[in-house]
Amino acid sequence: MSYRCTRARRTFETQLDQALLEITPLYRIATKNGGGGGARLLAAYYVFAFAQLEVYIKSFVEDSITAVSVSSPALDKWPDLMLAYLLHKGENLGAEYRRFGINDDEGAILDKVAQTARKIAAWGAGGESPTAVDASAFLDKKKYPSPKNLPQLFRRLGVRQIWAVVSAAGRMNSEMILTSLNDLRTDIAHEGNVPSGFGLSDYRDRLRQMRRFVAALDRGVSKKFCEDVMPWATWNGAVA
Repeated sequence: MSYRCTRARRTFETQLDQALLEITPLYRIATKNGGGGGARLLAAYYVFAFAQLEVYIKSFVEDSITAVSVSSPALDKWPDLMLAYLLHKGENLGAEYRRFGINDDEGAILDKVAQTARKIAAWGAGGESPTAVDASAFLDKKKYPSPKNLPQLFRRLGVRQIWAVVSAAGRMNSEMILTSLNDLRTDIAHEGNVPSGFGLSDYRDRLRQMRRFVAALDRGVSKKFCEDVMPWATWNGAVA
């Protein structure tokens, strides 16, 4: 068994298909009326399309965490960074280290680290499971698909080099593509600017870039989980 398109990707593509069907006749009407109505229409639909990219990222991360929970991997199969983030958030180690930084008292942080170490030891011996952290903790402050957020978000899931993974899967410069897509969205949403001459063909091209990026991320990260954490059958059953 090998890669199957995830539910999150199928939903994303369906939303883009529907948007393209809607905008084509509306754009013709808007341009006939003049006054820049066509550009404003494209801008609104582009912001909507980028919002669907954000929904895809959120859904994909949630499904990935569900798949790991379903597979119940042994301790040595967990992605190192995912386990680290799980413990960091679940055990609230960050708060303890901040307190240690303020008062330089090792007592509290040593107790917390000892408790965490014993939980890991018990888990490795087949006893307790790691402290559960829901998907919202992994998505915290990083779900918006910007070039800055994406590497940090996927490191939490154990993918150290998301650009390399996506670029290899899609044979493209994934960071450059997402940066371009995000810059256009920012210009429209925050500055109210649409590039001069931006027309329906440009809009379609941007949607093709989004599809290509999502297809590569979907395939690349799926492969990463199934090489390191669980069999394809388990992954596909949880996310496809």
